[in-house]
Amino acid sequence: MDNLTKEQRRKNMSNIRSEGTKPELLVMKELRRKKIYFAKNVKKIYGKPDIVFRRKKIVVFIDSDFWHGHPTRFIPPKTNIEYWSEKIKRNKERDKLVNKKLTDEGWLVLRFWEYDIKHNLKQCILKILNEYQYQE
Repeated sequence: MDNLTKEQRRKNMSNIRSEGTKPELLVMKELRRKKIYFAKNVKKIYGKPDIVFRRKKIVVFIDSDFWHGHPTRFIPPKTNIEYWSEKIKRNKERDKLVNKKLTDEGWLVLRFWEYDIKHNLKQCILKILNEYQYQE
């Protein structure tokens, strides 16, 4: 049983962002600090990547441990179990489809978990920079 009223749950869910999340902002801030230029949330590219390096054909996705169902850190809700398991399953399938389509189009796809960015930002940035420099 949900411990929030319908109105409280609606307000809670409406505050969840799909772009401009803290992990995204951390990565973007660090890239700007290093004078690496990028586009963000490009709607014209399939999957609407969080960060795009157009000239290098690199896209970066920053996945929430919850919404993208991290294998060990995802904690499923105790209510409406069927809905949530199906929702997360669809998100994972969409991620695979996006990866395949972009790779087929010649893009390099990099995905990072929010936890990794919050706890290992330096390593995540290093991986992006290594790929960015390698693609020259």
